[in-house]
Amino acid sequence: MEIYKIPGKLVGNWNFQVHAMIDTWNDHNVTKDEFEQCILEGCRHAKKNAGIAWIVDTSRASGVFSQEIQDLIESHVFPTFQKIGVKYFITIKSRVDALTKMTVSNYSAKAGPNGLQLLEVNMVEDGIRWLEENA
Repeated sequence: MEIYKIPGKLVGNWNFQVHAMIDTWNDHNVTKDEFEQCILEGCRHAKKNAGIAWIVDTSRASGVFSQEIQDLIESHVFPTFQKIGVKYFITIKSRVDALTKMTVSNYSAKAGPNGLQLLEVNMVEDGIRWLEENA
């Protein structure tokens, strides 16, 4: 079920079977306001529906998040995930761009210190399967 969208850049869907938000990125070139609005909507939905995981698929994405967005992820997003009960942060390995891979690695590294278990998988389906078997 679609929860939020930035046309051509991001779609955020809810997977009710594993209680997870799934972000599918095509382009990281978004404003802080666009990013924040989507994440807040996703957090509201995850909290209301007992969300336990956030899956981020950047496997086909281009571009990089601005430093401002990366700072927001560290200072607000991951702590909010912890407060609302999200325990797992799952990323999909990028197949596209070395810069995108570096961006994902940079913000993902901040998940552990915020109490989230970090997992990197090859496909969204692998992340869902992992949650079904382990969460």
